[in-house]
Amino acid sequence: IADSKLATKRILTRHNLPTPGLVKVFKGHEDINDFSWLGLPDNFVFKPCSGFGGEGILVIRKKSRFAGEWELMNGETITISDLKFHAQEILSGRYSLHNTPDQAFIEERVKVIKVFSKYVKGGTPDIRVIVFNMVPVMAMLRLPTEESDGKANLHQGAVGVGIDLASGVTTYGIHHGRPVNYLPGTRTKVNGLRIPFWEQILLHSVRTQEVIPSLGYLGIDFLIDRNKGPLIVELNARPGLSIQVANRAGLQKRLERVE
Repeated sequence: IADSKLATKRILTRHNLPTPGLVKVFKGHEDINDFSWLGLPDNFVFKPCSGFGGEGILVIRKKSRFAGEWELMNGETITISDLKFHAQEILSGRYSLHNTPDQAFIEERVKVIKVFSKYVKGGTPDIRVIVFNMVPVMAMLRLPTEESDGKANLHQGAVGVGIDLASGVTTYGIHHGRPVNYLPGTRTKVNGLRIPFWEQILLHSVRTQEVIPSLGYLGIDFLIDRNKGPLIVELNARPGLSIQVANRAGLQKRLERVE
């Protein structure tokens, strides 16, 4: 379930857990040819179903001047032909976890809440919560940077910031695995930010593991929408270990205590 974003979306929706709205699924090449591309919204996100590490994700910021053109988060223009080619690459398995044929889909783009606006120039921050045996054990805020092209993946250049589980306040930062006190190229401190809807995020995290009990150790990624609040965007059966560096704490002792 965690390795398929569409399977994740289906099970979450069935159990009334919030997730971004689905616009279109492309299962085969005929779906690409038959789709009315001009009818796409002003902004959206294009994803591979079984992608990993943020590879193959396109974040569309707004429509461009001409019909059938949009702008990416970095200001580059993308056309319908580009989107069709990208869909074909996803279907061929270029971005899939095991290099096998995949499905592509388009979902609504989450609008950044005001409290995060000074922390990001492009893209939407996400929050990862690690849950073990129904207990949240560690959490991290991931902030997109110019380098990461609006994506919240640490290996692409996003900043990871530890979150104190009890209070929901950010603590320590990392960038490319090294400790940072400020966002790259700014004097904006990474610590001291209170995450909105914190209790709700923790409750959704536990509820998610309750509905997928086979995943006893699970990373859950949230986005916070300006109008809808916390939305679950992805599950990770193998979440990365950089979260320990961002929290300056090891997972092992926490997992042992829960066990």
